[in-house]
Amino acid sequence: MYREVFVPVDNSDNSHWAVDRALELCKRSEGRITGNHVYAARLHDVRFRQLETGLPVQFQSAAE
Repeated sequence: MYREVFVPVDNSDNSHWAVDRALELCKRSEGRITGNHVYAARLHDVRFRQLETGLPVQFQSAAE
């Protein structure tokens, strides 16, 4: 049936459902599952910027 199934996951209820379905599919045909954690980087960037003002001064500048 399926030899390989790629499942992007983000720790949401939908991704948990997708992992369960992928497991069901692959168990039937001895397939392989590859998972990849995904997230909306822009959403995280906004939240991190909101939190910056609460950081100690030495951590507020972006030093690379």
